Amino acid sequence: MNPFDQARSLATPEARANIDLVEAFFQTLEKMDFEATGRFFTDDGVYCDEPAHEMNATGPAGVTQKLAKSITGLKAFIMGVDTVVGDAGRVTTRRTEEWHFSTGEVAKLPVLCMHEIEDGKIKRWHEFWNMPSLIAQMPPSWIEERARQSA
Repeated sequence: MNPFDQARSLATPEARANIDLVEAFFQTLEKMDFEATGRFFTDDGVYCDEPAHEMNATGPAGVTQKLAKSITGLKAFIMGVDTVVGDAGRVTTRRTEEWHFSTGEVAKLPVLCMHEIEDGKIKRWHEFWNMPSLIAQMPPSWIEERARQSA
């Protein structure tokens, strides 16, 4: 049984709706459809990378822009979710992201994530991960391109 189905089997109807929302969110993000991913957020919804608060994003447009800047150009972005727990106000997941680069490298990043849900939209998305672990796996060309874009 996949982790979303397992969580739904143990959840209340309201929690199931939140689990469905987060599953759809991850499926959309995996497709790297950043504009559609941003539409999952409330107007004041916040995406917070816990190791890098200076990179937080607010609202659908802010989330779209942050995601596009962060992962555009990957060959694939796979969300290997293995644990899901949901209730009436939040969904917590554990996953291993796979960042597939066009140069053939693959970075694997364990992530603990919490989505706070309000009226069927994401109000807050907190991501807990280890930045040095991710940076150490990045191809030099990827890091150089991100530095160039930030200049």
